[in-house]
Amino acid sequence: MDKVQIDEIKRSINILDVIGDYVELHRAGKGYKALCPFHVEKTPSFYVMPDRQFYHCFGCGKGGDVISFVMDMEGLKFTEAVELLAKRAGIVIKSAPERGGHKSLTDVMEKALSIYRDCLEGASGEIARRYLIKRDLPKEWWSHFEIGWAPPAWDYLWRALSKAGIPAKAVIECGLVVEGSRGLYDRFRGRVIFPVRDVTGRLVGFGGRSLSGEGAKYINTPEGPLFHKGSCLYLLNLAKDAIRERGRAILVEGYMDAIRLHMAGFREAVASLGTALTEEQGKLLKRFTNSCYVCYDADSAGREASIRGMYILQALGLQVNIVSLPPDRDPDEFLQEKGGKAFEELLKKSLPLPLYHIKIREDLLNDLNLRKKVVEELIEGLSRIDLPDLAPFIPQIAAKLGMPRHALEDELLSARANVAKTRGEKKGKRGNPSVYINAEEQKKRMIDAEEAALFSLLWNDLTKRYNLNPEDVFPLISDDRLKTLIAALLNGEQPEELEERWLKSGDRFPLEALALGNAFCQQFDDRTEIWDVIVNALKVKAMKSRYNALYSKMLRGEATRDEIEEVQKIASVLKGGKMGI
Repeated sequence: MDKVQIDEIKRSINILDVIGDYVELHRAGKGYKALCPFHVEKTPSFYVMPDRQFYHCFGCGKGGDVISFVMDMEGLKFTEAVELLAKRAGIVIKSAPERGGHKSLTDVMEKALSIYRDCLEGASGEIARRYLIKRDLPKEWWSHFEIGWAPPAWDYLWRALSKAGIPAKAVIECGLVVEGSRGLYDRFRGRVIFPVRDVTGRLVGFGGRSLSGEGAKYINTPEGPLFHKGSCLYLLNLAKDAIRERGRAILVEGYMDAIRLHMAGFREAVASLGTALTEEQGKLLKRFTNSCYVCYDADSAGREASIRGMYILQALGLQVNIVSLPPDRDPDEFLQEKGGKAFEELLKKSLPLPLYHIKIREDLLNDLNLRKKVVEELIEGLSRIDLPDLAPFIPQIAAKLGMPRHALEDELLSARANVAKTRGEKKGKRGNPSVYINAEEQKKRMIDAEEAALFSLLWNDLTKRYNLNPEDVFPLISDDRLKTLIAALLNGEQPEELEERWLKSGDRFPLEALALGNAFCQQFDDRTEIWDVIVNALKVKAMKSRYNALYSKMLRGEATRDEIEEVQKIASVLKGGKMGI
């Protein structure tokens, strides 16, 4: 891949925008901080430095630039991450062909979408166009949501892709065709097509709505290399900015529900592609907001699904409200009949999780034969919410359950303890790994922040690299790994070439060291001569290390006269605090 284009892509991408798609960033001095997306933590230790276009987590040590971040978050190879960022920046690059000269799976998906969209406009798409118009989905919105049409022919798509030179293996991996006794045939036939893109806009799957009445009403791309249903939210790539702006997400079940909400001005709407909300989907929402309005269908299945989903979201720290629709109505139908203002009123009347759960169980609570079981269900569910979040609703819940407040709180605490115990036992059965860390291995992994800062300063300053005497630097560095990296820079290797080589080889240490160094330098203001401060600190550290080694020899009676004199000189210098840079 052309290094000039890689540099152009990195210059065109703001690392804050990219990382902001995954975590909620907050201003912290000259940078931004967030909860680390790479490990579980309650206090933010993940920092982004926009001026240096780097990130670093002081908790787990992860760090790097925008390319390495996308590689880690999306599980992509170097070239795939660069291509994804290029599309985001609107830069056209020649995709690196996969083995055998074939296109990547994402290219195959985009080609299939292009065919589906052409079919919607062609002769075979007449039935689909009539359906969309009947559903009050005007033509001007079709391209916005990239809606297409899969003709009812047995293998229309497969024949078109085959003519384009795309191999069967790639089409099968994309879930576009199925292998049958009569050969390959299209998975989606006679269906309106809804493309599913991930949070970055990468096309990962399709949903298809049958118009013939045969088979399932909706089908999705099967699980595969690209598509993981439980990790996607339909329209999140379009909704994420509105979610941030409005401080809330609206979660619905189906494609048309989400589309209708966007058309009505609720651009913060996303769909869960079914009723079984997953923790991964909840984490996606948590990246952009702390508030979610769940608006599933009004039938009993929808209510039960919303309850299960609410607790998943609540456990992740989201404030969840349930929007109640009239009987036998879904969001699409409601909006068509009543309009956006009426839906906004429903949002205002929505109930938080605890009160909604109590409300839909009221009738059962009045049944003496079921009351005990229902109370147990409610206590078990409500115990998953932290007591401070539950506190405003405790009086109402206690009244509904006919329990004194203190008794309710005791029951909730007991239920929480039981859940924690059960989780611990399950972990034990799986062979929970030891919490003890091998000290030597941990020591090898640690990076000295000031040594990393010196590496960072050399990386970012061409003049310093060319004018510096290596003999003045290497004695200050104790980490052999950093010595090797600094040697490469001082020997004239270009940072861009080094970075590409590291990422392609999977060597993450250099970028993590660089990110740590950049983060360490962020603490100084613009008036500080950072180079002098870092070098002085490393000289002090090196002298203290030498002093300790010689002092130990003195205590053992092994030090020479010259070494004893050196100890005295070092002690004098350290006491005076003047290093003479």
